[in-house]
Amino acid sequence: MPAPVPSLETHPLATGALRRASILYTDLDGTLLGPGARLLSDAAGAPSLITAEAVVALNRAGLDCVVCSGRNRWQLMEVSRLLGWDAYIAEVGCVIVPGRGQAPIYYTGSWGPDAIREGETPYEAITRVGSLRVLQREFPGLIEEHAPWHLNREATHVLRGNVPLADAQAALDTLELPVRIVDNGIINPPRHTLRGVTEVHAYHLIPDGVHKSDAIERDLARRGLKRADALAIGDSATDVEMADAVALGVLVANALDDARVVEAAATRDNVAVTRRERGEGWAELASAWLRARGGDQS
Repeated sequence: MPAPVPSLETHPLATGALRRASILYTDLDGTLLGPGARLLSDAAGAPSLITAEAVVALNRAGLDCVVCSGRNRWQLMEVSRLLGWDAYIAEVGCVIVPGRGQAPIYYTGSWGPDAIREGETPYEAITRVGSLRVLQREFPGLIEEHAPWHLNREATHVLRGNVPLADAQAALDTLELPVRIVDNGIINPPRHTLRGVTEVHAYHLIPDGVHKSDAIERDLARRGLKRADALAIGDSATDVEMADAVALGVLVANALDDARVVEAAATRDNVAVTRRERGEGWAELASAWLRARGGDQS
C-alpha cells in the first residue's frame, strides 16, 4: 500500500524545489519546537541541540526563515529575534510583520470596510458577534479558550478542544460577521477544563477568507520572489494550505497522526513528509535544503 504522503527523500519535486528555494516559511508548535514548545529538545522531549544547530546552519548559509504561526505578534517578535530572523506572520496569516521594528500589516480576508467598528480590532469584532458564546452553547465542555495563549491577540481567537468542524462552522455561519474556524493541529496542553476530550486540537476563529497561503503570497511579492523560490513546513491541516503558495510544502512526520492533515495533503501534489518528527524533522528538511544547494550540512 503506498504511503499517504510521499517522503521528502523520494518526492519527485523535492530536489528541484530545494535547489532553487531561498526562503522557508515555518510553523512553530509541533514543527520547529519539541514537546512543551522547547527548541533545545528532540522529538521525545530529551535535551538536544539538533534543531538549534539546523537553525544556525541555515542562518550561516544566508537562507531566510519566516515564522508563520497562529501565535500572536508579540510572541513571534521574541521568538524570531532569538532565532536570528526578522520577518514573521502571526495569527494564521492575519498579521504580517515585514521586518524587525516595522509596522504590522493586517489582513481581514473577505470582510468589508464596515465589518469593524471605529476603534475596534478584528479580535474584538469576533468577540462582539458572539463567536465563542455560540460554540460553547453548541458544544458544551468540548471547546474553550486556549489559555493563556488567548491573550494579547489582535485579529483572531485561539481555542482548544475537539468539535466536528462542519457543525462548528454551521453554528458560526448564523452570526452577522463571516467568521471561519480552522483546525491548527493536535496539541498537548498541560491543563484544560474540557470534558471527555482525549485528543485536543488548537482552533482559530478568523475573518473568513484568510489563509496562511495568502499571507505568504503577499510576503513573497513584497520581497520580489516567486512561488518557486519558497518552501514551507508545518504539522497541521492549516499548514498544508501553505503548499498552495510555495514550490514544496513539507510536513514533519507527527503531522500524519491527524487524519485531517493526511486528507488535506492528498489533494496536493507538492507535499512531502519527513522521516522524523517535530524539530528533528525540521532539521531533516534543513539538511536536505543545504545539501541540494551544495552547502555544508553540519
